[in-house]
Amino acid sequence: QSLESELERVTGLFQETRSRMRHLMRSSAERFRQVWLVNEEEAKALIREALDADRIIHVQQLGMPWEEPHFWFMDNVGPLG
Repeated sequence: QSLESELERVTGLFQETRSRMRHLMRSSAERFRQVWLVNEEEAKALIREALDADRIIHVQQLGMPWEEPHFWFMDNVGPLG
């Protein structure tokens, strides 16, 4: 009987720990996604600035036509998966 009660206690602790781990994984994943989105926006803004400078150099300084290159990652939002 004492072993049965110990088994129930340990089983309960295991289930509680598993529940906490799942919650931690979900909150960590969400936090990761939020940080990724902020960094992604900053990176895209820097890329847009570089492309704008490239356009100005081509058109105004070199007198050459400029076409904006298509970068697939500029259309992407969120972590790659």
